Amino acid sequence: MSKTPDPREHIGHVQSRIATVLGTVMGLVMCVYFFTFAEVINRGLYGVLWFQIGSSLAMVALLFRLQRIALALTRLWLGRRPGYRQAFEELGG
Repeated sequence: MSKTPDPREHIGHVQSRIATVLGTVMGLVMCVYFFTFAEVINRGLYGVLWFQIGSSLAMVALLFRLQRIALALTRLWLGRRPGYRQAFEELGG
């Protein structure tokens, strides 16, 4: 017998996985920035340097809103499915 999962539980699991993936990717990108920072300065690549500064500040700001972003992406992914539409409306969307 297959047990159908509760849509709210599934939404929570998907949101958690999306937040984990986004946080990991942003963390790894910032680690790469950290280790290439000195080389970018030594080579005089100031355009790359400003891009790294701007994108790292944007990523830090996004980390504070990571759960909301993950919920919005989950809503985009699952929102049109019939069983999930009502669950998202109950969650306040």
